[in-house]
Amino acid sequence: MKDHFRRAICLALILLVPPGAALAEDAAGVSPAAGAAPSAAGEEEIETIEEVETLQPDGDGSSSNARDWFSDAYPSLERGINLHLARTVRKYTLLFSVDHRTYQPLTKNPFEDFLGFDSGNLKIGLGLRFGVLDWMDVGLYRLNDGKTVPFDTYEFDAKFRVLKQDGQFLNLAVRPGVTLFTQRKGVKDSVGFFGQLLLDRVWFNRLTTGTGLLFHSNSTNDVKSNLDERWSMAVPFVFEYRILDWLALNYEMAVAVAGYGSKYGQGGLKAPFVFDGSPVSTFSPIYSGGVKFITNRHTFAIVVSNNQFMTADGVVANTWRCYGESVIGFSITRELDFD
Repeated sequence: MKDHFRRAICLALILLVPPGAALAEDAAGVSPAAGAAPSAAGEEEIETIEEVETLQPDGDGSSSNARDWFSDAYPSLERGINLHLARTVRKYTLLFSVDHRTYQPLTKNPFEDFLGFDSGNLKIGLGLRFGVLDWMDVGLYRLNDGKTVPFDTYEFDAKFRVLKQDGQFLNLAVRPGVTLFTQRKGVKDSVGFFGQLLLDRVWFNRLTTGTGLLFHSNSTNDVKSNLDERWSMAVPFVFEYRILDWLALNYEMAVAVAGYGSKYGQGGLKAPFVFDGSPVSTFSPIYSGGVKFITNRHTFAIVVSNNQFMTADGVVANTWRCYGESVIGFSITRELDFD
């Protein structure tokens, strides 16, 4: 009886279960609910991949994952050493600068006179620049007489950026200004005007190259008489290579191409403290080189140059110094943000 009952149950199961159901489950290997889990996991994986930043080339040829050493995280590098670039100080930012140059060549009694720092006749420049707009800043710079010329120099200027590299391949700016020469007692003060065209570009987020044209109506150097009001025009060249985010090498040159100082034989005067005793009969282009250390809002540069002057009137007229009579100095900038 029991055997007949078992056979009846087996026959009923055979008739009720569809013939291919078991095979379908074996072929799938998982239940429909289990199969949904890999699909959800797959969607999460795709979303994770989409969040990875896509590298796009910047306008200067570098990739956007490279550290932007010219962003707001670093100070405004609006000049090389003495020569300005086509960049303005950030809006509502005050830039304070201190520059220092010796007079005696660093190779003359370098130990006794500490590379010229103990020899006197030092030039010290103090400057302020303020960013009025994103494309405009204004500046004031004062340079002492250093006992080598009978006047102090006050420079007032504004810089207007016309083109920006991000959208127009290069930076272009114009810089008009006025120079006031306050002379010693008994001599009337003098005024000069200058204008500058500035072009520069950053290559591969490391190398900055700049040039342009600089004109001054009353150029100066330490062998030109304070009563001589001749004009000069020069072509500047600026090179700055950013080795690291905190370290850069600078080299710049200003070559007088017209006016006073642009031709041989214009000197003819015996400059005070000319070290070899020879008359100044020729002029040399002005060069400056340095190592610049960069922090968040501060730069410090050790400078070697064949010129003491740091204002527009003093870098436009060449110099009587050759490379062998180079001097040493330093430049410091500090930014304060008011935005």
